Amino acid sequence: MRTIFFSAFAAAFCFLSCQDKPVPKMTGLAGSLQDSTIIRVWAKEVDSLWRIDPNIPIVDVRSEQQFRICHIFRAMNCDVNAPDFAQRILRLSVQSPVIVYDLDSSLSLKAAEKMKELGFKRIYELAGGVYGWSSAGKTLVSGGSKIDSSAILK
Repeated sequence: MRTIFFSAFAAAFCFLSCQDKPVPKMTGLAGSLQDSTIIRVWAKEVDSLWRIDPNIPIVDVRSEQQFRICHIFRAMNCDVNAPDFAQRILRLSVQSPVIVYDLDSSLSLKAAEKMKELGFKRIYELAGGVYGWSSAGKTLVSGGSKIDSSAILK
């Protein structure tokens, strides 16, 4: 009798646990395994992305003045609030991955949504922006970038 009871209980438990439930959205590099356009990554994951493809562009979406104060080495500047943002960002390939960031992720999420609407297939949004980058012990640079953003994104 006990065996039948426990068997019935186990069968009911298995049946109920196998019901269709929404799969939670993963973030970070694990999110790249899902069919997602915008993937949030952390500073340490950017290093991994660059190891996989050292040519992934990184775009700072703050104003040029904020960019000159500090930015990530190798970053290009493309102000998301500029009226010509769409024309400038479309100079990058929509088929290739792009990393975007700002000071704290508020503008970069806005930029990522705009880029998604423009047809970008893979957008990595740096969680925490400059703050997250520096908190992870990563180096920031000031002044102009070694990459001529004006030639690429203007």
